[in-house]
Amino acid sequence: MKLLILSSNNGEGHNSAAKALMEQAEARGISAIIADTLMFDSPRRSERIKKIHVNSALYNPRIFKTGERIAERMANGPYQSAIYYESAGFADRIAKFCSINGVDTVVATHVFAAEAMSYLRSWGMPFKGYFVATDYCYTTFVSDTCLDAYFVPHKDIVADYEKKAPNRLYIPSGIPVSENKIIKTDKRTARERLGLPQDVPILMMMTGSMGFGNVKELTERLLPMMPKDTAIVALCGTNDELRTELEKKYGGKCRLFATGYTTRVSEYMDAADVLISKPGGLSSTEAAVKEIALVHMSPLPGWEEENVRFFVKHGLSLSGRNAAENAAAAVKLLSSEAEREHMHSCQRQEINKYAARDIIEYITTH
Repeated sequence: MKLLILSSNNGEGHNSAAKALMEQAEARGISAIIADTLMFDSPRRSERIKKIHVNSALYNPRIFKTGERIAERMANGPYQSAIYYESAGFADRIAKFCSINGVDTVVATHVFAAEAMSYLRSWGMPFKGYFVATDYCYTTFVSDTCLDAYFVPHKDIVADYEKKAPNRLYIPSGIPVSENKIIKTDKRTARERLGLPQDVPILMMMTGSMGFGNVKELTERLLPMMPKDTAIVALCGTNDELRTELEKKYGGKCRLFATGYTTRVSEYMDAADVLISKPGGLSSTEAAVKEIALVHMSPLPGWEEENVRFFVKHGLSLSGRNAAENAAAAVKLLSSEAEREHMHSCQRQEINKYAARDIIEYITTH
């Protein structure tokens, strides 16, 4: 078997899921390649879509809601959507890549890739094709596609997929996470390695790789509410402006540690008692796999709202309508070990931490 995993740079969750799948494939001696789907169109377009995604999230999140409405109208037509035919425009380059590299199995972690693969399948290209969803809701445009199987995050989401895109094989596998998120470091050891204080509660704010979220307002709300010995760790990703502003405003005045982009997110999660995170599907799954008490930041309109709805309903997180309510939820969790343990129990029950292993196992045996 030669495996191609098609991802997308407009959202790091797609890439993280792809990397988790590649880890499991290579552990079984399977040759695997990860590629950005839109690079088969053009590098310029891939970069442009990424910038639109980042800038919209940071400066104009209402665009996501508008985009979602437009996408739903396009997907609900009697024929394949314009996105399907747009993806078909670069599908021949994917086919050529597969032919040159001997690829016989393709996995998509973004629906653009699933669209292109489905177009190639319609023309008789002989490969196995799979889609891996990375949010806790139906993925718009799946109805355009026709693949061998669709791996979705949870059994409670299958009915919505079957309603909107019937006559497909849906497997409630969970969202794939990397092996290093499954391995848990002892809290004291993690804090020692990171230079964080021992024997105090630690609240971590995780903004994703691009530094999204209302961290400044959350910090303002949290400081008067928290026990004085609590430490705050803010992971700001590549948002250097946010990190600098937090350091300038709070450095020396309170126990706040602002950190830029880091490859040690797993250790930081192990060091924390409570996590406030953006509600991406992948980042939320990683928190649940780590069994860390979770508060979701105010979501972007669209799929992040659905992620919050799912997690709160299943006891996997708390959330609020604004920064004040999110801060209050975090303090509530910090103050109650019983609340945290109940959430940990729900996380163990509802989330499959071995989704990457199970997906690769299915692909290699069917």
